[in-house]
Amino acid sequence: MKDADLERMLRQSLASAAEPEEPLNQSIIHQITERSRMRTNYKKRLFIGLFVAIFVLIAGASAYAATQLFTAKQVAEHLGDPQLAEAFESEEAIRINAAKDSGDYRFTLLGIVSGVDLSISRHSSEDVYPNRTYAVVSIARRDGQPMPDVPDPEFGKVPFFVSPLVKGLKPWQVNIASMNGGFSEDVIDGVMYRIISLDEVEIFADRGVYLAISSGSPFYSNDAFRYDEATGEIHAREDYPGASVLFDLPLDAAKADPAKADAYVEALSNPTSDSAEQEEQEEQEEDWVQWIERLRAQVRAGELIGETIAESVQEVSYDESGDIEYSYNGWNVSRPIDQLFKKDQVGYSDYFPISGDDESYKAVLFHRDDNGIITGRVVVLSRECPGLC
Repeated sequence: MKDADLERMLRQSLASAAEPEEPLNQSIIHQITERSRMRTNYKKRLFIGLFVAIFVLIAGASAYAATQLFTAKQVAEHLGDPQLAEAFESEEAIRINAAKDSGDYRFTLLGIVSGVDLSISRHSSEDVYPNRTYAVVSIARRDGQPMPDVPDPEFGKVPFFVSPLVKGLKPWQVNIASMNGGFSEDVIDGVMYRIISLDEVEIFADRGVYLAISSGSPFYSNDAFRYDEATGEIHAREDYPGASVLFDLPLDAAKADPAKADAYVEALSNPTSDSAEQEEQEEQEEDWVQWIERLRAQVRAGELIGETIAESVQEVSYDESGDIEYSYNGWNVSRPIDQLFKKDQVGYSDYFPISGDDESYKAVLFHRDDNGIITGRVVVLSRECPGLC
């Protein structure tokens, strides 16, 4: 499906006075997921396993006390974004730590921060809307049972919708799906953590902004929430059979920008087609992703992906926290072991950073033998990188 088709569907949903039908919702979700995945700004050096898209699921978790939640900073660190972790510790960040129960779940809004260049991952919309908003929530079962972990077949069978909603704006028109949004999530000691990102919401601070969470669908649902046309207020439906909650975001009204907010809503209602140049860039990004996935598949299958530089083969060292450290000829890699290997896994890890120039590309591969010894090595890739490189 082309971008024009996606925009047509979005315009159809934005122009309607009623909630879009579910087939349209699912089609929009699918297309936004795919476009976001391809639009991630891949640089000359790309760390496999840190792809950030609408749905990025990072397996593995570090031990943590079940009765204590991670902070927003710790969640960002765990999901591999130290830049965002630092932002959640800044003066601009709002630490909330508010919890609400609904249905089978307890939802906790940990914190929110807005600004420019807060994350290592850049969304294509930042060329037009450089300010982004990030929020972190946790989802836990009220009966004490753990949330399904990422490798569990039950993971994702109960989808969740997590999004800011603006008072006075129809929630099926203005939410994370239409505001260039996405999320990353993982399960740590039975608790699901999700970081959402989207175009900044502080411009709407004078109107009032909610953070909505519901179960049963990844999209906004009028079954879970009720919009009052007269007042513009949004309410969680008490008779909803799943979970449905709203948090009031404590935004600073002084940071509102009514003119910018009006222009933004107008742009949502009248999206423009991508330029030919952007479409070409997106095609190149898709080629890059496919190339990386082919390399990962080869590594999992035990196939060679290039020629090893003999002098680069060396046993890794460990820092005070137990993370592995590898250095060779300008390469400096430090990662937690559980992000490289699953428990008791031997052989090569399918996490590997890639770097290169117009002439050649190299990757650092990590191998663990039967005795638990981990070695790193630099490999000159045997395949040329697609045009994006």
